[in-house]
Amino acid sequence: MTDLRLVLKSLMARFASTAVTCLLIAIAVALLLSMLSLREAGRRSFTRGVGNAHLVVSGDSSPLVAVLNGLFYANPPRAALPESKVIEITTSFPWAWAIPTQLGDSFRGFPVIATTPQFLEDFEPAPGEPWVLAEGRNIELPFEVVLASGVADATGLGIGDRLHLTHGMGVGGAPPISTPAAEESMVASVPGPPVDESLETETDDHGHDHGHDHGHDHGHDHGHGHVHADGGEHVHDEVVFEVVGVLEPTGTHHDRLVVTELQGAWFIHAIDRRELAGRALPVSVEDLEAADRLITGILLRTPVRAGRNSAAVLQGAFDRLRRDPSIMVASPSTQVDRLFGIVASLDAVFIALGGGILLSGVISVMLVLWNSMELRRRQIAVLRVIGCPQRRILGLVLTESAIIGLVGAIAGGLLAIGGASLAARLLAIRTGVIIDPSVDPKAAVLIAAGTVALAALAGVAPAIKAYRTPVADNLRPLD
Repeated sequence: MTDLRLVLKSLMARFASTAVTCLLIAIAVALLLSMLSLREAGRRSFTRGVGNAHLVVSGDSSPLVAVLNGLFYANPPRAALPESKVIEITTSFPWAWAIPTQLGDSFRGFPVIATTPQFLEDFEPAPGEPWVLAEGRNIELPFEVVLASGVADATGLGIGDRLHLTHGMGVGGAPPISTPAAEESMVASVPGPPVDESLETETDDHGHDHGHDHGHDHGHDHGHGHVHADGGEHVHDEVVFEVVGVLEPTGTHHDRLVVTELQGAWFIHAIDRRELAGRALPVSVEDLEAADRLITGILLRTPVRAGRNSAAVLQGAFDRLRRDPSIMVASPSTQVDRLFGIVASLDAVFIALGGGILLSGVISVMLVLWNSMELRRRQIAVLRVIGCPQRRILGLVLTESAIIGLVGAIAGGLLAIGGASLAARLLAIRTGVIIDPSVDPKAAVLIAAGTVALAALAGVAPAIKAYRTPVADNLRPLD
């Protein structure tokens, strides 16, 4: 019988204890690999997801919050900027483009961004990768929406479908509600400009067809007998929005967006504001006031030379905006680096936790083998009598402990792949941040090799005990 078969039979004879020990090691290895892969994948995703915006301006409390809310749609911004401030900022510098945005609404848990057509024309969800329409066209009139690929896939909606937006940025998808009589319950749907007091929207030169009949997307029967909506408490059911475009996937968190025109968002929030104040509701964009024309942020990009992503004038523009105490200006790339600097300390805690679990697994290998030596003294003595040298006994025990470490490392690698994929899926569902976790082969090999070495080291003490087992004492007849 070969040494390997002897080792395997010995491990199978103690299957329960061997399996538990391997599981402890696997959990530790999986935790270490998952943390490393998720950290790197998260950094890549966040860095890529800022797109080609150089600066973000908002009324948030800190630069990091401004970026997380304005570009990653983490929460609805709390402070709005008036149209006058937007005009002041956009005319203060020869920007390559300045795109106003308003956040605060959702559809089935997906964030709605109210903006101008320029958002889909100039803003790139990932650097060098512009938006591409899979079908339909860009937003042009109020009460039109374009769905990102993730929204279209999750909801099954397409060109010509109609929907109501919901106040607030929900988490997770709410079940659809069909409202066949929605059109009877709607007020005259008119295009409007700005946004609600709690939701900020922006100014823009694109006053696209403010005088168009607001019913342009309600009067046409596209073969859909109902209007889609959330099950939320505050549905903007006064106005129906129509899907006019669907975007190709970008592989970023922007694939969860519903893009609509500022005028429609301003209008529905003006209705809310005036209802609360007990005032007459607006019936057209001409009825909107300055208090309705608010935004939550502005995406800015400075002119750059072809083939470059930044310019020397960026720092000057940033410093100029930063002097204004009424706004918060942030560099997305700088804030992403800062975010991962903060997260790094948390990473260290989890990596230390994984190391501690691995150490406990290695100690358990030593204890299992040490205790097994007590039960296998007679077996070892028999091997010695039939000519097995002490060094071979030593090698058998060390091989046994190394195999336990190897099995645990392989199982941990498999757990890491599955666990990282599950964590990425949950992260995408809960936050919309899309990451592609892939286990680094080099890190996996290093961690596996270290695990096997530690396990073999843990077998040294039991191996020495087996090496010193007296033959004569353990060959006596059993009582």
